[in-house]
Amino acid sequence: MTRRIAIIPARGGSKRIPRKNIRPFAGQPALTHILKAVEASGQFDTIHISTDDAEIADIAAAAGHRPGFVRDAAIADDFTPIRTVLGWTLREFEKRGESFDVAALLYATAFFVDGEDLQRAALQFDTAPDRPLLAVTDIGMPIEKLFIEQGGHLTTLDAAKFGERTQDLTPALMDAGAFSFFHAADLIAETDGGAPLEFRPFRLDRWKAIDIDTEEDWAFAERLHAAGKTR
Repeated sequence: MTRRIAIIPARGGSKRIPRKNIRPFAGQPALTHILKAVEASGQFDTIHISTDDAEIADIAAAAGHRPGFVRDAAIADDFTPIRTVLGWTLREFEKRGESFDVAALLYATAFFVDGEDLQRAALQFDTAPDRPLLAVTDIGMPIEKLFIEQGGHLTTLDAAKFGERTQDLTPALMDAGAFSFFHAADLIAETDGGAPLEFRPFRLDRWKAIDIDTEEDWAFAERLHAAGKTR
């Protein structure tokens, strides 16, 4: 039987949005929303909040998921790749006699992901568990139509194709900032958590894919939630 663990990173030292992992969103600490989605999915044997922060651990405990151990301070900085954190976490569980086949990374501010999304993702991952799965969304614009700013003016990645029909160009996808699935043994064995991987895509609806890194992102998520309640 496949054993799955959901790991939700929630360190205390977030910089751009201080304390964002437990900042109130829709009347609850941020991370409780993804916790409810993980619970509703029914796909995970263990749910682990990876944190170095006592207050975050207490909030996780109040939601029924007190961490069995805290994250090592050496990997609770701004620079440690998140896959390095996942591998370290899985090795810590092995020291305690627990092992898993699948590890899912879920972000504490993936407010609009629900249990059904995670059910579908788990099923899709299981069709080819040797390759990781990343939640992505279509940005609604081909790569060749995107601009970058250089020297105060806008330029495109491929000017020769800029005038072509949109439907003839390359659809662009972006990381949804929501979740990913991995073969746990690969994370444990990995020596470079920042190396690129060949992910398979799991497509999320665009409105669910808000990667919250700034106050503007947060405000947009609040407006979207309010609009949903109005509907």
